[in-house]
Amino acid sequence: MPADFNHPFVGRVAVYRDPYRDKPEQGPITSVNVEANLVFVRYGSGSTSAATECNERLTFLDGSPVRLGNPVEA
Repeated sequence: MPADFNHPFVGRVAVYRDPYRDKPEQGPITSVNVEANLVFVRYGSGSTSAATECNERLTFLDGSPVRLGNPVEA
């Protein structure tokens, strides 16, 4: 499945907490790939988006986890 630029998460701000860095990184979600369990986030002032796996390190600003459901099989 290709990247989905119309997913409901697009535009929401995600926070990534890396245990090896002093501060978390945050930025807007620019697209989503549900099949690969990835969201693409534009961190900081960067001009590109980084593929970020949806796991316990990735949350929304309110602290709720970023979780993608499995695509429905046809």
